[in-house]
Amino acid sequence: MLIRTLNEDLKAVARELEYPEDKISVTYSDRPDLCQFQCNGAFGLAKVLRRAPLQIAQALADKFSERYTYAKAEVAPPGFLNFVVTDEAFSDLLKEFLSDPRCGVEKTDAPRKIVIDYGGPNIAKPLHVGHLRSAVIGEALKRLCRFLGHDVTGDIHLGDWGTQMGLVIAGLEERYDLSYYFGSDAPKPEITLADLNEVYPMASARSKEDEAFRAKAQEITFRLQQHEEGYYPLWQDICATSIADIKKDYAALDVEFDLWNGESTCDKYVDPMIDSFIEKGFAYESDGALIMDVAEETDEKPMPPILLRKSNGAQIYASTDLATIVERMETIDPDEMWYVVDARQGLHFEQLFRCARKTGLVKEDTVLQHVPFGTVNGTDGKPFKTREGGTMKLKDLIAIISDAAGKQLSEGALALDPEAPRKVGCAALKYGDLVCNRNKNYIFDIDKFVQFDGKTGSYLLYSLVRINSLLAKAGQPDLSLGLKIEDKEEREVLMKMQLLVTAYHQAFEEKLPSFLCEAAYDLANAFNVFYGSHKIVGESDPLRRNTWLTLSAAVGNLLKQTLTVLGMETVPAM
Repeated sequence: MLIRTLNEDLKAVARELEYPEDKISVTYSDRPDLCQFQCNGAFGLAKVLRRAPLQIAQALADKFSERYTYAKAEVAPPGFLNFVVTDEAFSDLLKEFLSDPRCGVEKTDAPRKIVIDYGGPNIAKPLHVGHLRSAVIGEALKRLCRFLGHDVTGDIHLGDWGTQMGLVIAGLEERYDLSYYFGSDAPKPEITLADLNEVYPMASARSKEDEAFRAKAQEITFRLQQHEEGYYPLWQDICATSIADIKKDYAALDVEFDLWNGESTCDKYVDPMIDSFIEKGFAYESDGALIMDVAEETDEKPMPPILLRKSNGAQIYASTDLATIVERMETIDPDEMWYVVDARQGLHFEQLFRCARKTGLVKEDTVLQHVPFGTVNGTDGKPFKTREGGTMKLKDLIAIISDAAGKQLSEGALALDPEAPRKVGCAALKYGDLVCNRNKNYIFDIDKFVQFDGKTGSYLLYSLVRINSLLAKAGQPDLSLGLKIEDKEEREVLMKMQLLVTAYHQAFEEKLPSFLCEAAYDLANAFNVFYGSHKIVGESDPLRRNTWLTLSAAVGNLLKQTLTVLGMETVPAM
């Protein structure tokens, strides 16, 4: 990577001149018409050295030019230091890109152990469009962290232990004879996925109007959490049926989890944890419920206490989330825990993290971070719904966009890969989500997402297919034949490759996959401009032809690598 080399070499020059090297930083140029890289460090050094920035920049340029020839150092008033890289250096860079199996992306030299909590669906409820962003963003971040060399555990954290389970069981009791679970000789009821999908919304709606039914569901929830015989094995069967369907939906989206834990997994930690809070004077009763103050003197807004246990003794998700932290610290001992959850849960996580630190559930240097995201909206700007106005199931959403993608594909593409409509559709779906800053809401537009031109996942896949088709027709490059970069479009492609490599680390630091999406699009766009102006297959000059094939292959490798990191499957044809 030229930017890394320039930084190292310019710092060496600064040391030789006895300048503070911490002020030296080479960046990509914001005037690519003048140079490829720049350094504005002379302005910071001027305050330390009490010299004019122009003099400092000139001294750096002169010393750099004495020692290095791969880039020309030029000074511009009032103290900018610009670097123009030679074509020979660009040719060497291209060779490095093709030779490196990681396409120039270095692993971190400080690997972290990270748990990423994403997905978070509830048992007995079908996945819907509201589950999309957590899955897509969390999967991309998990893959990115892992690719950069971090030790990552992805945990789905199922909602399988709260009030919704009491509601489901209460609803099932009115539909089925459940006495089998309570020791009778009655046959075991065949509770289907369709039953669960129908029962939960019905029971949830009824609980808002029927006080007796709501009280019954709450009592069942409490008994389940006590592992009472009857309710617990019934719950296990419900979970098994629901999880099997959830796994199918995530598999269609190419989303995988290392742990299929839920709120129930940490159940054994809840009571001892809460008892310790009480013993240490952190928790106290209020109107029969157990709460803890987490407000701090520096708060500018009121911070309500965190609720740990309801007045009826039942657990809530704050207590199971805290117990999950205890369980993770005991079994994994991560350096960081990231929660990829809707931005509307911001208060919950602020309370949660304060409670965990106040009570010593984590080490002082353990990072706890909420990674929030906005909502998925329709083209009308409102939360995305079905045509009938209901919440769209994720499997239906995948089917719709797969069908739309399939209509764009050639017969040859469908023959080569019957899964191509789903792969292209899901890539379009994921890119449409990830290219937006996760903190913002975004518009879900199927017609736009599946287009083969424009800033879409389909366009990236199409660019990769074009490269693979070119190499299949013209042959693979041969580095032994030599390389020679010599025109603007070639240099532009190599600069975009470097920017994409840099985006890997930016995306990690900011937890924003959008950096990768933007940089990948810019690279694909630059390559397609290059492709359109260079007759690669018909080029008669062996050196030039080999250079162009090498550039194409290197771009293809980097694009494929990036698509994989973002969680997008590639296809052989479109």
